[in-house]
Amino acid sequence: MLEGKTSKPWVYWWEALDTSKKNKGGKERARYVLKPINEYHKHAKKILEIGCGCGDVLVELPKKYSIYGLDIVSDFIEVCKRRIPAGKFFVSSMHNFKINERFDIIFSAFVAVNFLKDFEQWKSTFKAVDEHLDSGGLFIFDVNTPKMLKDTLRKYRQNLFIGQLWSARELPLGCYFDRAIIKSNILTWDVRIFERLPNGLYQLNEYKFPERIYSTAKMKSALSKHFDILETDLREEGRNILFVCRKK
Repeated sequence: MLEGKTSKPWVYWWEALDTSKKNKGGKERARYVLKPINEYHKHAKKILEIGCGCGDVLVELPKKYSIYGLDIVSDFIEVCKRRIPAGKFFVSSMHNFKINERFDIIFSAFVAVNFLKDFEQWKSTFKAVDEHLDSGGLFIFDVNTPKMLKDTLRKYRQNLFIGQLWSARELPLGCYFDRAIIKSNILTWDVRIFERLPNGLYQLNEYKFPERIYSTAKMKSALSKHFDILETDLREEGRNILFVCRKK
């Protein structure tokens, strides 16, 4: 039986979702960030993650680096401070951040750039990153590609045919459901979490997370104003692309 509707801070559920996975996603992304660092900037010392979330990637980086992070959600930053006491963290959007520091590496993971509101914010982010990198510094980030839209739409139609519009999983704290909604170049993740309460009832929590997805050519054109693109690594059967860029 459902008791009512609320929306706890997303950080509460993010930590619950990741507990059983033992930070598998953070470890994987730390590997693909460290690979180009070791190849193109092995003497790097200062690293900033923009859109750092709970610090799942930063916590996996070697202790030799000075760690910095920023996120627009203050609850995420509080988690980062707890997990990485030696790090420095800031509450800010990635598209207009200003820190009185310069960095050897700036990166973004978990397709955080896709969640910016429009392409003007993408371009503003690239400019802000350029302004905060030291000479020869690297910008490493991953984003979803139009193939993610195409494949997600195909999967939605298949699920619609069999009457299964939501994916579901059991959590220690309740039940998690999500579905994808596609409109033009926007992929919105519609999330419902039924939280199990001490009285045996369930409370509904609802969230929507829209991603803006653009063509690779459009991204490259905007990046080329500030960076030399060293690598473009297509992953997940072309649904995701990892950019490795160097400040011009």
